[in-house]
Amino acid sequence: MLGAEKTLHMNRAKRGMITIGLFLMVQLIFIAVDGTFLEPNINDSGHFFARIARGILESRLFTEWITPYSFPFFNMVMTIHVIAILIQAVQDIISSIFSKK
Repeated sequence: MLGAEKTLHMNRAKRGMITIGLFLMVQLIFIAVDGTFLEPNINDSGHFFARIARGILESRLFTEWITPYSFPFFNMVMTIHVIAILIQAVQDIISSIFSKK
């Protein structure tokens, strides 16, 4: 049984390192692209989903509060990524506390 718990712990650590590594790679790409001509051009068509997306991106959350980048889309993606990492970390902590021993 001890080997199975150690393997589970190593899998969590490996998954955590991969997640942090991907996050850092995405952030490096955002830093390299932010403020250049390589920024994506978001479609401003009059479609319903485009209007919703534009409203979210132009909200104060991504234009004034969370602003490590000048492009609001990068701010939104970074925020979603951080929230996903935190949710996974809390889930791993809770599962390790309440795991069967």
